[in-house]
Amino acid sequence: MRWITVLIVALLAWTPIHAAEFKWMDESGSTFALDSLKGKPVLIHFWASWCPSCREEMPAFAQWVSSHPQVNTLSVSLDQKAANATAFLNEAGINMPLLLTDENQARKLGAQALPTTIIIDANGEISQLHRGPRDWSSKAYSDQLLKSLLPEAQNAPLHVQY
Repeated sequence: MRWITVLIVALLAWTPIHAAEFKWMDESGSTFALDSLKGKPVLIHFWASWCPSCREEMPAFAQWVSSHPQVNTLSVSLDQKAANATAFLNEAGINMPLLLTDENQARKLGAQALPTTIIIDANGEISQLHRGPRDWSSKAYSDQLLKSLLPEAQNAPLHVQY
């Protein structure tokens, strides 16, 4: 009986928080909550300047974001010092706003590894969770994300390349 209690406690510890509880801040220290985007699908991408996979993936991710301005995107660094994240973005020539959060917030949302991409649906629930680096140049991956992020795309005709 005791091991069942331990198992239940362990499972509850890994349960992600409701997405609306997620908070982050910008470079100036202003704090924001995901609840402010309620009713809109959002892509949250967690990364850090000290993460080799993140450093490798970020230029392609930044290109994907700039190619899809209609998508609500939060690129959130887990760097403890904003200067480290800013230095990396400048060094890589990435022009994105710097958003920061701590590891505890990210883990509660489901980020157990870096990079992690999470799709929050319009109801504020996690609909997709992708741990590890992704091929942001992949049309199949992009289409999968866009189908969740742009509901009107579900009824659009398929794009066929010859």
